[in-house]
Amino acid sequence: MTQASRLGTLLRRDGMVVAPGAYDCITARLIEQAGCAAVYMTGAGTAASLGYPDFGLLTMSAPAAKAALARAIASSKPATARASVRAMIAKS
Repeated sequence: MTQASRLGTLLRRDGMVVAPGAYDCITARLIEQAGCAAVYMTGAGTAASLGYPDFGLLTMSAPAAKAALARAIASSKPATARASVRAMIAKS
């Protein structure tokens, strides 16, 4: 089963899906180790971790690289991201 399928299955279940926001590799690993069902890549958290406000001041390369690394670290969990982060990943 793909991660996308796993995420779809989680979202179709009754109840809440716990998917804490990761903004770097360390938080992705902590979320995975905590046993949460999924991981959310937060654009605002990613910008803040790089010292920027969430106003679109970053180029696509830095957040996309962080998202790809976080995804690789928490590879056993389905992941989702805000649309702007998903666009960054797709273009990298």
